[in-house]
Amino acid sequence: MKRIARISLAAAALISLSIAAGAAPLDKVQFIKVSAQEGKAVIRGADGKMTVVKAGASVAENITVKEIIPDRLILDEKTSNGHETIVVRLKNSGGVRIERLRKHIEKPVSLAVPAPVPAPAPVKK
Repeated sequence: MKRIARISLAAAALISLSIAAGAAPLDKVQFIKVSAQEGKAVIRGADGKMTVVKAGASVAENITVKEIIPDRLILDEKTSNGHETIVVRLKNSGGVRIERLRKHIEKPVSLAVPAPVPAPAPVKK
């Protein structure tokens, strides 16, 4: 019995760490249920109120629901570096996994072509 309690405690700690590793605005939001058929999800906001959200709804500051699919919410966050995609996965065990996808835009490389070198002037003797 003690072993099960320890494992449960460790799993809860890992889940809470993975949630805390996400964005600061999302650390106070609980994702409770997803209904992909209806295109809606149930969340508990930072204020403690349960809310039904659908695509386009605001979840937290600068974070909106982009899409709802089975066991996942796809969120869009506006940051100073542009938009980030956040994938919230709801597991059957009741856990939540949050993944951030950032677009890494490489700066274009400018190619330099050497300038033609003029031929040396003929030397007069």
